[in-house]
Amino acid sequence: MVTVTVEGMTCMGCVDSVKRALLKADPQAEVAIDLDSGRVDVEGALDRAALVEAIEATGFDVKA
Repeated sequence: MVTVTVEGMTCMGCVDSVKRALLKADPQAEVAIDLDSGRVDVEGALDRAALVEAIEATGFDVKA
């Protein structure tokens, strides 16, 4: 499992955008996103770099 914190998500639309991007990168992934904390947990084939790239492509920042 890879866990990151995403900055800038303010609504469920943001959560949906991030989730769609991650599932596009790995359709078999299990994605859990907590809007309040910005925590994104992904269980699947994506490594951290690919996960960060997919999220940042949606316009959000990933905390180190």
